[in-house]
Amino acid sequence: MNLQNLRDELTTRADEAADRQPDLLPGVRHKIRRTKQRRTAGALASVAAVAAIAIAVVPGVVNNSAPDPADNTPPQDYTQNGWTLPGMVNGDRLLKPWIGEPGQNKFSFAWTPTTDKIAVYAKCDGRGTTGPTEVRVKIGDRYVGSSYCDNSGVETEKDTGPLGTFLADSALWLTTPVGKATTVSAEVVEADSGKPVTVTVRAQVGIYSTTDAARIGGPAAPAAGPNDFQQNGLVYRKQVGGDTLLGAGVAGPRSNEVRFKFRPNGSLLSFRPFCTANSGAITGNPPYWIEVTLNGKPATKMTCSGNSTDAATSGGTISGDEQAPAGDEVEAVARLVPMDKNSPPVPTDGYLGLGIYAQGPRRVVGGVKLEERIELGGINYRLATVESAPGPSKRVSIDTPANQNFVLAYGGTGLGRGHFRSEGQVGTLTPSGAGVDSESNGDLGVSKEPFPAAPAEKATMRVAEGKPTGGSLVIAIYLPD
Repeated sequence: MNLQNLRDELTTRADEAADRQPDLLPGVRHKIRRTKQRRTAGALASVAAVAAIAIAVVPGVVNNSAPDPADNTPPQDYTQNGWTLPGMVNGDRLLKPWIGEPGQNKFSFAWTPTTDKIAVYAKCDGRGTTGPTEVRVKIGDRYVGSSYCDNSGVETEKDTGPLGTFLADSALWLTTPVGKATTVSAEVVEADSGKPVTVTVRAQVGIYSTTDAARIGGPAAPAAGPNDFQQNGLVYRKQVGGDTLLGAGVAGPRSNEVRFKFRPNGSLLSFRPFCTANSGAITGNPPYWIEVTLNGKPATKMTCSGNSTDAATSGGTISGDEQAPAGDEVEAVARLVPMDKNSPPVPTDGYLGLGIYAQGPRRVVGGVKLEERIELGGINYRLATVESAPGPSKRVSIDTPANQNFVLAYGGTGLGRGHFRSEGQVGTLTPSGAGVDSESNGDLGVSKEPFPAAPAEKATMRVAEGKPTGGSLVIAIYLPD
């Protein structure tokens, strides 16, 4: 054991303890698309308990980290046990390094955020395992991502992409604010089952400061305006794409219910939920639903997430056929409830929000409803061209614009019973697509993917799985508004 590392980490913990209250600390779609798979989830622990256990009980879990460098200190590479975390990666500056001891498949360490713009990098050695393995990383009560292990035995830093990037509007900072100590933890598991590995592996985690240039999918959401709704750190903007806010509410910790009143204008309604309760879900179905009632009558039931404090674009959207008469005030109630009897008790330390919007104009093509205006990645787009085809043809194509950014939208409806999966393709780029089972009657919904400017070519949507017996396929191009 490197005694200097131990002294450094104990000094770091002592400094953090002096800055905080003596109570126990909580520790441990859209997608971030990379060549390797990334996911998001969470758990709880105590920094004080971790420190005591690491030093007094569990050999090999002694802290093995350098202290947080001062802002004016040039980042240096950090080397331990034959591994190195570079001081700079992709322009990101190393803030907090951690390299596990040989054979240490699970570890945790204390960290106090000093900036609200970070990128998290991780690496693990999976030699000796019989299948794919990955290292899963948590910050506070949020699972921030995973990175596949390298089984080649090469000890160099090959994978230079972050498993997660968290900027100033990230929901991470709601529960892990800058200046408050938290716990970072990592564990190497079997990628498919999530079970802890049974052979000796090791891992490393680096937390880096980054910039707004690291944002994927476009610029940050516009700053909140005077007509936007703001509460408990979240914002529901008055206008999002073609939809207009009618009413919203946000509950902070110690409440799992939101109540507010709004006045419909006769348009169809769009429900935009936000919650942090599902941030612990790594695989499978999330454990909690949001149930919404209007004047005591069930309106919709949906899962939710919370990735950005720009709440209207953070947790998904349900735009259905729900309509309330214009003019009469309506009370909306949103409650967080367990998904099923196997779900753990509903937590009371998170955030829950709901915004109800009046849908903007839609264009119906082959039974598929396409919004005339959308917002994606903070950029507004308008519907430009649309093509459709019968469902049994299993594909439909459209020309992309030349040398202009665009959004490709594609979907289908009424394809029949059974399992269906669709995917879109532009040149050699294949977006993720969508999949549905028989209960949906083959309604794929509409997937949207942004693409950068490039020479004109064909974009195609195809049914990759399933045999449609009817219905329609639709593909569309949205251009910057």
